[in-house]
Amino acid sequence: MSDASTPKAKKITTAQEFVSQNAQTRQTEVAKAKDEPSGAERSFAAIQDNTFYKIMLDEGLAPQDKLARVTQALTFTDDRSEARENLNEFNAFKEYLQFERKRMAQEIIALTDTEAFGELKDVFEQINTALLTFEDQIAPLTDIVDAVYTLRMNGVTYDIFEELLRERELEKERTTKKADLKQTLSQLESKVRGLKTDNGMLREDKGFFGLGGTKKSALEKIAANDALIDEHTDAMQSLLDEIKILETQAPANSEFAEFAAEKEKLRELLDITSDEHKARQEALVGSAQDFIDTTENRVSSVLGHFTKMNGQIDNLDEANFTMRSMYAILSDATKQVDGANETRRQQIRSAIDAAESDLERLGQERLERDINDYISNLGRSNVDTTSVLAELTASGHRIHSMKDANAQQVAKTRQLHTSGVAGVADQLSTVLQAVSAAALGESSEAAKMSLERMNRTTSELGQREVIRVALGTKEINQDLTNALSELSEYGETIKAATHITREGLTETKDLLAQIERQTAETQAAVKESLSVAADVAGGKGGTRSPSPADVAQEAEERNAPPNPFGLGKS
Repeated sequence: MSDASTPKAKKITTAQEFVSQNAQTRQTEVAKAKDEPSGAERSFAAIQDNTFYKIMLDEGLAPQDKLARVTQALTFTDDRSEARENLNEFNAFKEYLQFERKRMAQEIIALTDTEAFGELKDVFEQINTALLTFEDQIAPLTDIVDAVYTLRMNGVTYDIFEELLRERELEKERTTKKADLKQTLSQLESKVRGLKTDNGMLREDKGFFGLGGTKKSALEKIAANDALIDEHTDAMQSLLDEIKILETQAPANSEFAEFAAEKEKLRELLDITSDEHKARQEALVGSAQDFIDTTENRVSSVLGHFTKMNGQIDNLDEANFTMRSMYAILSDATKQVDGANETRRQQIRSAIDAAESDLERLGQERLERDINDYISNLGRSNVDTTSVLAELTASGHRIHSMKDANAQQVAKTRQLHTSGVAGVADQLSTVLQAVSAAALGESSEAAKMSLERMNRTTSELGQREVIRVALGTKEINQDLTNALSELSEYGETIKAATHITREGLTETKDLLAQIERQTAETQAAVKESLSVAADVAGGKGGTRSPSPADVAQEAEERNAPPNPFGLGKS
């Protein structure tokens, strides 16, 4: 708010303007209130006829002329009644000035800014509320960024992220299991209610046209239902115990207890959706804008109050200066009057001394008495004039100090309203951009870390694959070596088998030869057996002695391998 928005009071340049303005204000207030004038106002109703009022408020007179005329009016004129009347008018005029001084002070008091404490309350409440709102909304975001940065710098981001995923899966399993248990519990509760309802109906199944006891079949059914109820109740209690265990089950101990706070912030980051994070940041931007607008409005309002106070202080300063100028004239006039009266008193004293008769001396002594009384009364009045002038001078200094202090406050508030608010807005924009940049920076670092981890993983897999291929080649060579060894062993086996086969075949051949010889002998024996009867009948009976050739052949045949098929014999 600029100075132009508050109308300035008209500058008072003369005593007449001061009194006239105050008189006009008073008349307006009296007309509006329609009240009777106060006693003080009635006592000054004829003040315009006062000699000193006419002198001091004569716009045509310069200050020096006013000083000369007041001095003349206060100078003793050898007329006791006239001197007394002049002194009474002088005192009445000073009382009038004090009345106007008091009334002007009351008017300025009435103009006191009664909205000051309301403004203080609004500044404290609105600006601090906006500040707290901004701090509450920016703290979670900066905490998340700080947590992610701390985890990254300690190289545990991926590990804690993996741990969070495991915990999330476990929590999901617990939630699902708990929901299943609650659903089963609800079903059992429904069954129990149904059984109890059935029991109630069965108890009404009575014999003798409803006048007898409950039927036996109904009682049996009730007993069966009670057994089911007990069974379901036990099952329900077991379910409740399981649910309680799930609800009170503590999470697994973390491997990174020293990063518990950062882990919770990372969990918060992951648990909130992207849209919710966007809404959070939009709310932060809105609170920053609201803080700037609120601060500007409140500081502008304070500046308006200070500017309004400037006008009041100016009026107070003008009133004090005008009143001081009047009392300065009166004070200087009384000082000059003191000199003139003292001169006149000395003249009277000289006349007393020079008096030639008692009557003449008595007349001069009367004048001396009168002038002494007048000087004494005027001196007492001068004390009041000097005292008031000193008060007005001190008040002028206070007003000047207040004016300087208010001017400084206006300058400070104006600076706060312009560069102060703009500077805070600039800093806020920088901070908000820095927070966003920090989040994006951590996003970039997270992506970089993931790529580096993926690179390490694929590199390790590739290295293992290369080694596996290399080992596969070695295995192939080993297989070839094994095959060669097996082939060598197989060759040796073939050789051994061939040797065994050759020996076996040789033996087989020998045996076949023996079999042939044995067969021949057997055939000869058979043939001889067949002809033995004829030979005996023809006189050829008995046996002949074997010849040496036969003996040798027999021995050879016994040593030869068997030859059952007579191979090699004709």
